[in-house]
Amino acid sequence: MKYDAIVIGAGVGGLAAALKLSASGKKVLVIERQPIPGGCATAFTRKGFTFESAMHCIGTLGPDGEVRSFLEEFGIDKMVDFIELKDFCRIIYPEHDFVVDFSKENFLNFLKEKFPQECQNIDKLFLRLDKFYKQFDNFCLSKLPLVLQLILSPLIYPEIIKLSSLTVAELLGKYLKDEKIKSIIADLWRFVGVPPSALSAFYFLIILRAYYFEKTCYVKGGYSQLFRKIAKKIEENGSEIKYNTAVKTIVTEKNRVKGVITDKGEEFFAKTIISNANAIETLSELIDNAGIREKYSNEITSLEKSVSVFQVYLGLTVPAKTLGMRNFMISLNTSYDHDKSFRDSISAERDNCLIEIVDHAQLDSSLAPQGKGTLLIMTFDSYKNWEGLTDEEYRQKKKSLADKLIKRAEKLLPGLSQRIELMEVATPKTMYRYTLSPEGAIYGFAHSVKQSGIFRLSQETCIKGLFLAGAWTRPGAGVHACFISGLDAAELALKRK
Repeated sequence: MKYDAIVIGAGVGGLAAALKLSASGKKVLVIERQPIPGGCATAFTRKGFTFESAMHCIGTLGPDGEVRSFLEEFGIDKMVDFIELKDFCRIIYPEHDFVVDFSKENFLNFLKEKFPQECQNIDKLFLRLDKFYKQFDNFCLSKLPLVLQLILSPLIYPEIIKLSSLTVAELLGKYLKDEKIKSIIADLWRFVGVPPSALSAFYFLIILRAYYFEKTCYVKGGYSQLFRKIAKKIEENGSEIKYNTAVKTIVTEKNRVKGVITDKGEEFFAKTIISNANAIETLSELIDNAGIREKYSNEITSLEKSVSVFQVYLGLTVPAKTLGMRNFMISLNTSYDHDKSFRDSISAERDNCLIEIVDHAQLDSSLAPQGKGTLLIMTFDSYKNWEGLTDEEYRQKKKSLADKLIKRAEKLLPGLSQRIELMEVATPKTMYRYTLSPEGAIYGFAHSVKQSGIFRLSQETCIKGLFLAGAWTRPGAGVHACFISGLDAAELALKRK
């Protein structure tokens, strides 16, 4: 059967691409190996408790935000109910405990109050950030061809060029002296999985504004409701989605895509294919041309993959708020040394690593049975920590580490362990099993300086008609970025037709 386009994977990037193409009058086939849309951003339910599988928050989903505007363009905003967040997160350090509430002014006032000796330096730093944001917005809104923008960048976007070569630690070090204030400003590295010493300042600043200074929303019933509505809209546009089906081969002919073959032996044909599967699998396994597979394999195997996660999902006999969970999300740091926190997370040491505690049921009580609650406790992890274990060793290790994280969370939420009705645990192996992301990497390629911005894997490939979408490619990881990746891939496909 022939289609105008085939989208591999109904993750966020794939859904955005399929929605854009189908709304443009193209007949699209989306092929998804799972029974539901959303990829790693989906949710699951156990005994009446609903959990976000791997997502805490979607940036720019609030009024006038970029994701909300995208949803409004296609009428999706009217298909879901939004719950506005009153704040983003409570952040705890050994000597500091504060709430980020989407107000840049409040954040700056907090920094100046706690670090008065840095007041002038704080102002200089944020003046530079303002210059970056202005140039970045101009870049995004420009009608100039991308190639021409890149050529002119040193003249019209000098701040983008300069910050693209810096790590977060290098940028902050140019203005601030106190190590604690540097750590506090850089706290958002936990949403990217790369410590400030290696994290791209360019990408960090993009998510800093999206999470700290722009209001956002939750979706009633869970974020998966949003992805189901997008899928429904795609079908209403006359396109199709095949669930429980995996693409095994991308068929090419004379260096152009021809179609795909599924695990069921079905053949579908199209001159445009957008792959939301991970880039490593797409480029080094699915393409039928051995020479191209080898070429890409040599290029991408040297790229650094992101970390994975260890997550504990708890169904509680009471709302977590009654235990002291005043904010829906808490970032708990035992040290101002983020490099140490990162090492502790991906090693066997879990007593001092950073942990994230999230209470989505505080935002939407329908996620738990009446009078009950949910909680997610998360830290970073490495796939290597779970290799070579027997089934029993794997089970015991999961239980042991889950108990450690619960014990640490209980210091903030007294009585937590006595209120647990249900517990599910996810490891990097779990992330791999459900997403096929190599080593359970949840952010695609790591957002180091050399793997961010224009240095990140392009959405275009050397095969005509084959494009990439998702966290592994530009602009990067996170639901917001994946939306953009899918839209950009669709735009490229429409222009190349």
